[in-house]
Amino acid sequence: MLKTKAEIQFTLEGKNYTADQLRPAFRFADNLLFTGCISSNQDMYYQGNTYEVDVDFFTIDDGAYGLLEPILEKNMGLTICTGKRILGIAKLLEFSYSS
Repeated sequence: MLKTKAEIQFTLEGKNYTADQLRPAFRFADNLLFTGCISSNQDMYYQGNTYEVDVDFFTIDDGAYGLLEPILEKNMGLTICTGKRILGIAKLLEFSYSS
């Protein structure tokens, strides 16, 4: 599992999210999209505000991490989405992997 700390910001106009709604996908590259579970002490995430959160990627196993490892770096930008809808942006602050 890949565990990260990230800064997130939801940019979809007029949308706010409760903490229990947040299991969006994160786009690491054009074809690398993984679901992440966002957690923090926030009850609500408001459009336009920046939050520091933990994101756990339970679906990233050894094989998937092998694809990600060469491109992972601190401060890399990620896109937060559901399907084709872009919800916001993220910046990777820290990460660690355990199998």
